[in-house]
Amino acid sequence: MIALALAALPLAGCGVGAGIKPIDDRALVLGVAADKAGQDKIKYSLEIPSPQSLSGSSGGGNEFYSVQAAAQSFDAAISQMENQTSRDIYLGQMHVLILAADLPPLLRDRLIAEEQRIGETDHTEWFMLADGPAENLLTPPPMQERLPAFFYSTHFNCQGCQAVDYGVPAWRVEADLASPSGVAVVPVAKSSDGTIDINRVAALRRGQPPFVFTPVETESVMALRGKLGKGALDFPTPLGHASVRSLRAKVTRRAVIASDRRLHVRVTLNYEGLVAQRPERVLHMTPRALAVVRQSCAKALAAQLTTTIARAQKAGVDAFYFGQALYLANPEAYLALGDMSQALRHAVVEVRVHVNLPNQGIAV
Repeated sequence: MIALALAALPLAGCGVGAGIKPIDDRALVLGVAADKAGQDKIKYSLEIPSPQSLSGSSGGGNEFYSVQAAAQSFDAAISQMENQTSRDIYLGQMHVLILAADLPPLLRDRLIAEEQRIGETDHTEWFMLADGPAENLLTPPPMQERLPAFFYSTHFNCQGCQAVDYGVPAWRVEADLASPSGVAVVPVAKSSDGTIDINRVAALRRGQPPFVFTPVETESVMALRGKLGKGALDFPTPLGHASVRSLRAKVTRRAVIASDRRLHVRVTLNYEGLVAQRPERVLHMTPRALAVVRQSCAKALAAQLTTTIARAQKAGVDAFYFGQALYLANPEAYLALGDMSQALRHAVVEVRVHVNLPNQGIAV
């Protein structure tokens, strides 16, 4: 991956020429972490590969190093850090941008806007929040990746091997914040005892602290956003407990302003999955038994979805593209709402769930 990154540098204008620094004089930033540093400053930590990593050497020494600075802007921090290192800092190969969840909303929003104006980047780096110090997440789990940023690149690129597709590029965050819903949903990571847990998402709104969902709510949120790929669920049935896996969801939304002048949303989810464990009192999954499992699964999923939507509604957080559905169907009605957050609090939401379980565990 390092070799491919270096091969692409000439395309990004990193080479030797008039006014251009040679590659040997550049510090290639792979990861950026941002933590709170006082009332109006952010502490930035940059992950930079060491020269032996770039050369492919397996000799001793660290494979990356970190440079830090606290400033009111990212640009000012870079200027400080360039005074601490012998190389020109280059952001064109950034893989991940990690923001501490407790960053003051104003500082966080300013950083997101500033990052979008940086000309060196293509804004495809992965975006995430840190539960705890963001700089701690620049240390990779043992035996996983040589360089920390590549751990996240591998994790977020693996949509087909996780329950939820957590990958959110930086450009998507800015686009979602400017969307009719005004909400960007991003992963939340936590470092604990040398491992990194990524099993929650948070809703970002301009000027507001993050609204963090629980792991169970996260699967519902991502199903409603069409990003559930291999979900799992244990649930009761009249025949005993059962479980399904490899749950995928397709979602459709319909939003209107009804005669009562309230927002009405109908969201339909079509789930498909595999029976992982049949109920205790079932020896053979007959069509009748499968129908009982399917109905019980739909009931359990609907309960999770409505609970998740209700909590987000109470806070006025449209993490489900309801505002976008209304805007696409009737822009005038959307504009007449004025405050989407307030409209969501009083909205009528109907959830319909269909479950298809064609086979018992035949695929992983």
